[in-house]
Amino acid sequence: MIKLAIRRPVAVSMGYFAVALLGIAAWRNIPIELLPDTELPQLTVRALWRGASPEATEAFLTAPLEAAIQQVRGVEKISSRSEEEQGAGRAEIRVEFDRDVDMNFIRLELSERLAALQQELPLGIQGPFVEPYVPPEFEDQNRPFLDYTVTAPYTLEALRAHVDDIVAPEILQVDGVSTVVVRGGRDRLLQLDFDRNQLRALGLSPETIRRRVLQLEQVMEAGAVYDDGMLRNLAIRQRAGSVDDVRNLIVLSEGSRLVRLSDIAVVRDTYEDPTSHYRIDGLPAISFAVLKELGTNTVAVADRVKDRLAAIEGLHPAGTRLFLDYDESKEIRTQLTDLRERAIVAALVIFAVLLLFLQSFRSAGIVFATIVFSVLITLNLIYFGGLTLNVLTLMGLAMGFGLIVDNADGTLRISVRAPKARPEGADALCRAFPSGGGRKAAAGVNALPETDLPKFLEAFEAGFAE
Repeated sequence: MIKLAIRRPVAVSMGYFAVALLGIAAWRNIPIELLPDTELPQLTVRALWRGASPEATEAFLTAPLEAAIQQVRGVEKISSRSEEEQGAGRAEIRVEFDRDVDMNFIRLELSERLAALQQELPLGIQGPFVEPYVPPEFEDQNRPFLDYTVTAPYTLEALRAHVDDIVAPEILQVDGVSTVVVRGGRDRLLQLDFDRNQLRALGLSPETIRRRVLQLEQVMEAGAVYDDGMLRNLAIRQRAGSVDDVRNLIVLSEGSRLVRLSDIAVVRDTYEDPTSHYRIDGLPAISFAVLKELGTNTVAVADRVKDRLAAIEGLHPAGTRLFLDYDESKEIRTQLTDLRERAIVAALVIFAVLLLFLQSFRSAGIVFATIVFSVLITLNLIYFGGLTLNVLTLMGLAMGFGLIVDNADGTLRISVRAPKARPEGADALCRAFPSGGGRKAAAGVNALPETDLPKFLEAFEAGFAE
């Protein structure tokens, strides 16, 4: 291999530059995130039942959910917890799957089974919600990467409607945005006040009426058609278009006699009771969070969202103000800038040490070029492997060639690798200093005082310089 490289210097040089250019292109196109994607073969199912005790939650909510979850393919373990928090019963079920399953299909199947179970659950249930399991160490990756607050001199309902109808749809059109979650305001609801005497006379119950109202919105499979060689599924969707459609709902039919919902109940179009108030300078305010798709560039998506919000500024009613409360891309830029500065300093230190030992710019340049080349190869592997640049991968790149970094207390953390031709002596060198240790081929000093750095470099040169 060495002889071939010597005989073909032009081909080797071209291959070197090709890989280097690919590495530079990979660096510019690798998605950037703060933390890595930690999608594990686990899902968490959560549900809330206001006013329920832990015992009632376990018996009537958690147990039926567990029974439905057990029917999903690939389930290995189910663990649940039922508790009461702030006057509400909470059910949390953690489901572990076999590592070979496709989590996208599993999550779809689980959601369908839980949707089919919805009508059998008690009234007032919020959920169930299916969420990917995230280890506690990486819980921050599930938080929205952008958080905004909106305030204006209008009613809370009008402000919420503006964000739902104008702002959120515009943001969802941005490439890389997954979901926009609007918080605050009051959700619209239909309130039904029944005439109990008429219900008893007709032999109806509130539960029967509830199920009949839910049937107003149905999705039914209608078959499939072939279109240009593709099989497309057809579905028929039915939903109430207005409050009058609900009022005119037929709840009982006996021959020519039709009983409509308006005959036995008063239907009111109203809003739910407020549970909290959020104001800025005395004006109503709501917030919305933006979540991105997995594997997308956080910094680029954040910039596109900000540009879109700036473009639709003229669509806001007079007096509307937007505040950016949290921006993960800013934190990522800070981390990248810090790591970039440390990498430059480390590269200069490494080149200086090589020049000191080898006493030749040419030799030091060759060794340093191999280090840079190895980093570029790693960037290619990260890009083509579908990984992202984040704190962990950048830290691995930095540690790959012995980075000297500053500790918080002003000391230095140093890692040492012995030469490949003589992989020993690193442990003895590092143990000569406090907080040092490691293996023969690779060792380090956790906290080296800056005053001991000349002594360390002298011992390093005496131990490894030839």
